[in-house]
Amino acid sequence: MAPIKTIPTAFIVFLGLCSQALAAKDFDYYSLVVMWPPSYCYQTKAGCCLPTTGKPAKDFFITGLQTYDSTTGAAVTKCKKSNFYISELSDLTDELNAYWSTIKCPSSNAHRYWKNSWKTYGVCSGLSQHDYFKTALELRSKLNLLSIFTSNGIVPSGENFYKVEHIKKVIEENLGVTVGIQCSKNLWDEWQLYQLHICFNKDASKIISCPQLKSYTCGDEVTFGLFNYDMLSPAPETIRMYTGEGSAVIGHKFILGKDVESSFLKL
Repeated sequence: MAPIKTIPTAFIVFLGLCSQALAAKDFDYYSLVVMWPPSYCYQTKAGCCLPTTGKPAKDFFITGLQTYDSTTGAAVTKCKKSNFYISELSDLTDELNAYWSTIKCPSSNAHRYWKNSWKTYGVCSGLSQHDYFKTALELRSKLNLLSIFTSNGIVPSGENFYKVEHIKKVIEENLGVTVGIQCSKNLWDEWQLYQLHICFNKDASKIISCPQLKSYTCGDEVTFGLFNYDMLSPAPETIRMYTGEGSAVIGHKFILGKDVESSFLKL
């Protein structure tokens, strides 16, 4: 029988390092995902609730700063294991509560969403936990999307519909790039603007057209709902009323137009 040869320890270590290098993930652009909060509220009868951290900003919320590979179009996730420490975000907490909040019922805070984003995408960014969230907040602020929309006649309202092509044109003219527009259906089977996917280069220094745009289904026109703090309640009562003036929102009661004298139907 031939003698059994022992594999040198150094060679085993070398193979291990090569294996890790081959398995290592990398990304080459970010996708900042922002959500229009009323669209979340209008999607289900569950409505939305005031966060335990207080009133969020009446603006687009961050829902993620995601890491992507432009060659494959796939998200680059969970590159390594890293704990999440809420204490590292102490100087960012107020801004995170305002712009990276949760309005899901029952009322809660967004800590678990921050943790999930860090452990899924942040660990692939090459940034510290603090800098990852600081970068997301800075990118959202620089975009100033709500101001761009309102200055171009896309105003939050319970009654107006806006052409998706017009929204795309406004974004392209003001940001100079193409972004992903994601829509959803509200309780009345109307298309509404839900989320925007806006891309940045690897060091987050420059906005870019998204290299790989997912195909999202939208109607030709969408609503851009009014954000009212009264709609954030522990147990919103979703009511459809008929008036003569078109749509509006009173508290957490949704009003859609026909005859103000008519009775209303509880969904």
